[in-house]
Amino acid sequence: MEIRKLCIAWLTLTLSISSIGQNTASPTPTSTAHVKGHGCVKPGNVSDCVVVNDYKAHRKYNVFFLSGEKPDLNTGMSFEGMGYGHTDPHCNQGQKVQVTEWKPVPGECPQKQQK
Repeated sequence: MEIRKLCIAWLTLTLSISSIGQNTASPTPTSTAHVKGHGCVKPGNVSDCVVVNDYKAHRKYNVFFLSGEKPDLNTGMSFEGMGYGHTDPHCNQGQKVQVTEWKPVPGECPQKQQK
């Protein structure tokens, strides 16, 4: 009977120590990757959100610019930037990308038909 109590105490202590180590471990960083794309700059479903639909790659990007010149809405652009491995919880439309370089691409956005 005494050996059984010792085994239970040892098991409890071992599990306690291993759970303490897990709680103090640092969280894994958010994954990022270099992204290239092009498409039409459109307003997102949420105000102040901007999306680019890259139809050839079948991808949607939630793009943001930290500083500098930004493209106008409803214009085409090609871009490069840092893509994040999660969807922006605010905009919630496509992969979140911090654009570092971009240039205009004429003809990328379909023009509305004039009546």
